[in-house]
Amino acid sequence: MIDIIIPPFLMRAVIGAVFIAIVASTSGTFLVFRGLSFMASGVAHAALGGAALGLFLQDSGIAPWFDPILGALLFAVFVALVTGYAGESGLAEKMEVAVGVSFALSMSIAVFLMYYIPPTDVPQIWGYLIGDILLLLDFDIVMLAGTALLVLFVTLMFNKEFVYVSVDMEGSLAHGLNARAYHYLMLITFALAIALATKAVGAILVYAIMVAPAAASNELVRSVRGVIVVVFCIALLSELTGLAASFAFRASPSAIAGILAALSYVVALQIKKMRERANGRAGSVSTPPDVTEEPLETDLPQSDANHRH
Repeated sequence: MIDIIIPPFLMRAVIGAVFIAIVASTSGTFLVFRGLSFMASGVAHAALGGAALGLFLQDSGIAPWFDPILGALLFAVFVALVTGYAGESGLAEKMEVAVGVSFALSMSIAVFLMYYIPPTDVPQIWGYLIGDILLLLDFDIVMLAGTALLVLFVTLMFNKEFVYVSVDMEGSLAHGLNARAYHYLMLITFALAIALATKAVGAILVYAIMVAPAAASNELVRSVRGVIVVVFCIALLSELTGLAASFAFRASPSAIAGILAALSYVVALQIKKMRERANGRAGSVSTPPDVTEEPLETDLPQSDANHRH
């Protein structure tokens, strides 16, 4: 009865949207905190190079067992390691440069190997870039489920450590925290999650859903848990709206979801400006000397407030 009412491909798309929202609410949140929003794009596009390597090894007979997804994961780890090494000092600017260099290297390798890959197999590589949530297979759902659960488990286990590493790497080292280990654990885990999500829905949707909702909620919410919840809601709503619009207007669901996710950041900026204006007008009204205002509670370290304003 369910198969008659809801087509299986649509059920897989909805389930995939939930898992991608979970990945975005965990990975995207901390990447934005760390100042590494570009890493989502770097890893997603590096997957193209890994897929090209896997297809080349298969077609050439060098390693027929080497699946393209293994190459995508290998390149994702490479980007994470290069980024992590550049960011051991705590400077996000160096990590952004490292992401850009590894991104360029991965794409160059992909283009280089495409020359030696049969033209019939090349669309598999570009599938990592575009993707389509309506074309998810059962295997893709299983991969997304495993990825979402793994990232969620790691995030819950090391939530506080990830927060401190993201907002104050040098301070974490000074306080005796094994910041470098958590630094690499965070980057490698999120890179693998992004690569697997890219295999399912493409680099374009992954980057839009991973970054824009996290940036939007980061402008409006002060607590880490609040940011994660809001990111999940924005990402899931964008994807489900994209699916509904694809049937109503015959549009690409990934494109609609990406547009809505990006617009959420614009709306968040406007709401933040309205809040600041309202607070400015309220602050101009004189208050009795014995009245004091309590600061809003937040579970972010004090340095995070400086980092985000």
